[in-house]
Amino acid sequence: MSLNRNLEVASFVREHIEKCDYKVEEITLLLGFQNTEVVDGICRGDRKVPLDKVNALSEALGCERRRLFLLVLNSWFDTDFVKMLEDVFADGSASAVEQEWINFLRERYSGNIPELTPQLQRRFRLLVSLPR
Repeated sequence: MSLNRNLEVASFVREHIEKCDYKVEEITLLLGFQNTEVVDGICRGDRKVPLDKVNALSEALGCERRRLFLLVLNSWFDTDFVKMLEDVFADGSASAVEQEWINFLRERYSGNIPELTPQLQRRFRLLVSLPR
């Protein structure tokens, strides 16, 4: 199961490498590695992203740090432990219902939730007010 989780991270990283302005060699330098072996291994799913490199990697890739960090945590630890970390560090900032909505939106938008513009707010209000 750990390999599958590594492959999720690998897929996410590869997808964002294709979109970002940096080459693998430049990302390697930004992460503080001497050669591309670690980054190449991450992209193949052979290596895990070091936890202390998640922030630098998310900045280099221009991706959502929280999404990458959760993927990386899931590659290192079991789901129950990661869920416990989320609960502890959420610090009661959202109710259970709010958290369900947040999780739904993150899943729907692959972690890249769009800005809540006035147009999107109007559409959401219309959707919520539709009769059943």
